Amino acid sequence: MGYNGSKQARRRRKRRKKILEAVLPVAVAVVLIAIIALLSFKFTDWFDDFSYSSKKADLYEYFGISKEDSDKAVVVEDGEITDGRITVKDGRLYLPYEDVISRYNKNFYWEAADEKLLYTTGDGVYSAVPGDNYYSLEGSGIQAGYPVCYKDGEILMVCLDYVKVFTNFEYRLFGGNDEPYRAEIKTDWGTQVVADVTKDKVCIRLHDDKESDVLKELRKGSTVIIDDSQGEKWVKVSSDDLITGYIETKHLGDKYDRAETPVNNVAPITVTPVADYSKPLVLAWHNVTGDSSTSSLKDNEKYLSYINTISPTWFSLLDDEGTIESLASSSYVETCHAKGVKVWGLVSNLTHPEVSTSAVLSDPAKRAYVTEQLLAYAAQFDLDGINIDFESVSGEDGPAFIQFVREFTLKAHEKGLVVSVDNYVPKEYTMHYDREEQGVFADYVIIMGYDEHTSGSEEAGSVASLDFVLEGIEKTLEDVPKEKVINALPFYVRYWTVDENGQILDMQTLPMAKGEETVAAAGAVPVWDDATAQNYAEWKAEGATNKIWLEDAKSLQAKLEVMKAHDIGGVAAWQLAFATEEAFSVVDGYYPPQ
Repeated sequence: MGYNGSKQARRRRKRRKKILEAVLPVAVAVVLIAIIALLSFKFTDWFDDFSYSSKKADLYEYFGISKEDSDKAVVVEDGEITDGRITVKDGRLYLPYEDVISRYNKNFYWEAADEKLLYTTGDGVYSAVPGDNYYSLEGSGIQAGYPVCYKDGEILMVCLDYVKVFTNFEYRLFGGNDEPYRAEIKTDWGTQVVADVTKDKVCIRLHDDKESDVLKELRKGSTVIIDDSQGEKWVKVSSDDLITGYIETKHLGDKYDRAETPVNNVAPITVTPVADYSKPLVLAWHNVTGDSSTSSLKDNEKYLSYINTISPTWFSLLDDEGTIESLASSSYVETCHAKGVKVWGLVSNLTHPEVSTSAVLSDPAKRAYVTEQLLAYAAQFDLDGINIDFESVSGEDGPAFIQFVREFTLKAHEKGLVVSVDNYVPKEYTMHYDREEQGVFADYVIIMGYDEHTSGSEEAGSVASLDFVLEGIEKTLEDVPKEKVINALPFYVRYWTVDENGQILDMQTLPMAKGEETVAAAGAVPVWDDATAQNYAEWKAEGATNKIWLEDAKSLQAKLEVMKAHDIGGVAAWQLAFATEEAFSVVDGYYPPQ
């Protein structure tokens, strides 16, 4: 038994040995394969890193700026590099004045005559002198801690930090040292789609290719802004310091929304009006000359019951120094006040066409002199307001005109005077009258809703077709609060004589009643014209054709319907001496003077 048992044991050991010799290589191979697979799975990213380019992109080349322009910042908008450049001075951004008013705030005014940068609000006029580290409000200094503006040759450079005092925008500046400056300026805010980077050393690359140059290396947890367009493996992103390029999608976490918070440190322009908007304005201009004010008023006194305000053409620019010529009359004012009618003296640049409006408006001392005289006359004659009627102002003088309106209104309001400004129907070539800014400061913006065709027109036509009036109202309402908008009606017509080719041979301006009389005397029959909403008449005489687009009760009613539909602040009429009882009766049906 012992022998046989020993023999069997040896056989079992031999069998186990053979099995082990057969199985062991397979087991070892399986273990090695498992280890290799594990190592491959665990270190794939590590091995893969060796296939990525580590070459850094030239940021100066990327932003399209040379190192010689190291004091300039590239403007980045919505992640896109633009051609815009902004000067960097002591870590602050400076823009040329023209760029400031065209892009960010049109209400700055460069006073070239005494080299001051002005900004006018309801508080008064802010003033800054190039090179000074402070600015002033009506003479009281305010420290800025940086040059508010400076002159670079003939160019005025304005600090954006100062612009921000009056303008709702924000900017961010990055770069410096070995990197180019780049800046982002925001005037609109919304919600960004962002994602966080899930590992360290993830790179934003120039292109969607791992062999592309590196623009920026990010750390885990960094947030990037996601571009609208994204691929399956790569996505276009922008870093918070304005680097835009591509990241592999796998290195980003879930997208989420990040709301942008507006920075609002703006000093709002609030000008308290003097006018009473609880009732409509019913105004008539009164064209007077020489000493005819009082006598002319007596001739038209019957119309005063239809209006609550009269504006006699009393004041005019007399010379290039800003001297005001006056035709004002105390008895005239007393008569109007006794009948409950307020008096706004009109100041014009039309009486003496040889006077340079530009010379007066562009000089701060002359503007101040005009204001001083008008306020003195207003006090002397107990006026209730001033109506500004400066016509044919050039585009170049538009900013100076608006600055005059700002300055004058603030001073006039201190005296309790209502300020109104006369305007053409808005057209592209009159945009420099800046009705929006007028609407901030002045109490009323009056549309001269007539002179659609004038003596300078190349063809005969209506003085005020309905579409012309409608255009004036709607375009003005885009810029001016409705309670400040007044539309002026014409109490006159133009009587045209044209040849067979339509060339104008003669034109006469007639009071509205005289126009109807002229048609009747010719035996012509007026026909209603839907296109103009006016009665139209024409007839031939002495080989020519005579044409009149009449203003009468029906045409005035059509205009008043449009005015009422737009709920504007009231009505005006040019002019009192051209009026008729019928015309004022129609106006009274829509705008009673109360």
